[in-house]
Amino acid sequence: MKVEYINPIVEAGKNVINQITGFNPSLGQIYKKTVPYSVDSVVVLIGLTGQIQGSVNVSLSKNLALKIVSAMMGGMEVKELDEIAKSAISELCNMMLGNAATIFYSNNISIDITPPIIMTGTNIELSQANSVVISIPLIFDNGDKLELDISYKEK
Repeated sequence: MKVEYINPIVEAGKNVINQITGFNPSLGQIYKKTVPYSVDSVVVLIGLTGQIQGSVNVSLSKNLALKIVSAMMGGMEVKELDEIAKSAISELCNMMLGNAATIFYSNNISIDITPPIIMTGTNIELSQANSVVISIPLIFDNGDKLELDISYKEK
């Protein structure tokens, strides 16, 4: 994994979360995931195409998703992960990867992203065939974490 492909995603993720929610997550310990792997109760899948091909899976707990959506809605308490809340989380992830695509472009790397797909449930198992998955945890003040699971191949 090349740092020039990882850093724009981390930078964009932290910046967008801060701009949209006011939260300022810190970077946790980056690690390699064993495939297949299970994720928390909410995962947003976004594909990468262009000079690098792969995916970024954004996983987080339902509680963190609700806190993020509440912050996105101006502090209004959100108690249920309904369709509006799921749409808000999907859009936040879409903005994160859209911002990353802009950073890539400024570094002369051309990528596109696919529309986000959100899944909710318990013990969701994901597998990227023949790929390495690097997980980048973003840690929030209360200890909650959002993980950016990155898997790609250079074209």
